[in-house]
Amino acid sequence: MTVISEAVEDIAGADDTTSFIFAVPALRDSGTGMVTTRTIRLKAHGGVLTTPDLQPGPADVSVGLKTYHIEIPDWPTSIRLSPLIAAALPVAPAEEIGAVRNGGGVAIAKRHTLAEYEALPSIDPETLYVVPE
Repeated sequence: MTVISEAVEDIAGADDTTSFIFAVPALRDSGTGMVTTRTIRLKAHGGVLTTPDLQPGPADVSVGLKTYHIEIPDWPTSIRLSPLIAAALPVAPAEEIGAVRNGGGVAIAKRHTLAEYEALPSIDPETLYVVPE
């Protein structure tokens, strides 16, 4: 389970009034039981939003009128919400040409010449190697 903790502020400083609503988009198995779609509504206290332990996996978080589809990792220490939202946002059109999307199991993509690729001492299973012709 994972706790999300994030300092929040409006344009004028600490924000203790914005509601954050967390929910899972569909029923799912947690490995020990069922995760339901019941929503959790939270507000920051002292300018800091802190969630209870949340089940890892896909989730929706609504901030004001916007909803973001995030992926909550299974993490032993508290994590920030902003990077989860940023990871869920579409790539800007200007950056789309250079973007590498992780379809699962790829940690990094590297471009090599054929000679460089053949000279690698070992192949990392989480790396996508691109060898252009």
